[in-house]
Amino acid sequence: MKKTLWMLFICSFLAAGCGKAEDVQKEKAKSQEEGANAKQEGETKEAWWERDPEFYEPQDLPRDLTENEQYLMRMPGEFSGDQYDGQAAVQKLKDLPTDLTAEQYAEAILKLTAEDYHEEVQKLIKFDPAVEASGERPDEEIEEPAMGGVHYAILLDASGSMNAQNKSGTRMEEAKSAIMSFIDVLPKESTVSLRVYGHEGTGSDEDQARSCISTETIYNGGKEPDDIQSALKEVKPAGWTPIGKAIAETRNDIPEDAGSAVIYVVSDGIETCDGDPVKEAKELAAEGVKPIINIIGFQIDNEAQKMLQEVAKAGNGEFTLANSRQDVEKYWQEEYQRLMDAWEEWKNESLKEVHNQQQELLKEAQDLGQSIMDKSQTEFQRAEDLQQALSQEGIQDEYDLTNKVWSILYDRQQKIWRYGYDTGNEKWREAYDGGNKVWREIYDEGNHKWQEYYHKKY
Repeated sequence: MKKTLWMLFICSFLAAGCGKAEDVQKEKAKSQEEGANAKQEGETKEAWWERDPEFYEPQDLPRDLTENEQYLMRMPGEFSGDQYDGQAAVQKLKDLPTDLTAEQYAEAILKLTAEDYHEEVQKLIKFDPAVEASGERPDEEIEEPAMGGVHYAILLDASGSMNAQNKSGTRMEEAKSAIMSFIDVLPKESTVSLRVYGHEGTGSDEDQARSCISTETIYNGGKEPDDIQSALKEVKPAGWTPIGKAIAETRNDIPEDAGSAVIYVVSDGIETCDGDPVKEAKELAAEGVKPIINIIGFQIDNEAQKMLQEVAKAGNGEFTLANSRQDVEKYWQEEYQRLMDAWEEWKNESLKEVHNQQQELLKEAQDLGQSIMDKSQTEFQRAEDLQQALSQEGIQDEYDLTNKVWSILYDRQQKIWRYGYDTGNEKWREAYDGGNKVWREIYDEGNHKWQEYYHKKY
């Protein structure tokens, strides 16, 4: 009986031991399987140095990227710019196998150190070297300068008093001469009208009614001095002085498409036909083209001077007193001087603006190129440090291999540096040449216009 119990105890013990050993064996097999799976998973997962570099895809560029510019669209490395950490970068290098090629080592270094050039490259591609003065030329600033939309209306008093003798002929002869001097300096694009008033009948009471309704446009067209002079030759001093009616009728002489109008009234007396020239001037000045009415009082007395001053004021213009042809011509000379001053001011302001624009563009082009050059040098210095660390850490210690890695990194630096230098200089030169060209054009134009009116004045 004791023997039987002992045998049962031994069998139970052996059975328990056998089960435990089997469990250990299964656990070991499971662990080995999981390790194998983990190893396989690790082998299929791409290491950081094996990933292809990523590139920016710029939009809205005026042209396609060159091969070199596409190369510079590479996204920056992990430790580029202000993110650089030499120790952390060296630590990353310790992940590298010892059997990579020179190209693979160089690429791994760039994944850590490559700088970001894409903004500078895009700005250089979009760089616009155009320089332009924004100031309007004087012909859009003052009354007289050349502009297709300006109409010049001249109203000539042909009343009998204009037949009075003066130093170098009659008042009419001197007025005609002064008018032609003014016509000579008008721009080619100008339109001109010539209206006479009081040119019919006589100064007698019997002819007053006839004379006071007499106002006629004897020329209306482009600047044609010969045609205007021929029209003036036919004008003879005759009757009364309907200034108000002449001003009122002038609205019919201004072309519908005129942008503005300047009216010159040449008279040697007051209104003698019961008209209201002040009222007519005010109404005409309120017309759509808002003409300016300038009055030239030709050998007038105090009463006429006061009345004509009021007419000029109502017409938003100026009154000038003239006692001879020389005085009338002096008036025109003052107009010429205004033009000379305006063109001189336009020239000086425009040259200053062009110079400032040019300097800004030159600095922008230089800064963009220099930024690329500076970044390429920083990138190479850091890459060179990491390349040396490869050897010191024993990751890559073959002499030829080490030199080849260095050469790859150096060639990249030279390629990028050269792009920054050449492209920055190219854009700088475009801005320099373009600015100088515009500067010269403005200088020549301003001087030409100034001299044109200078010679007319003298």
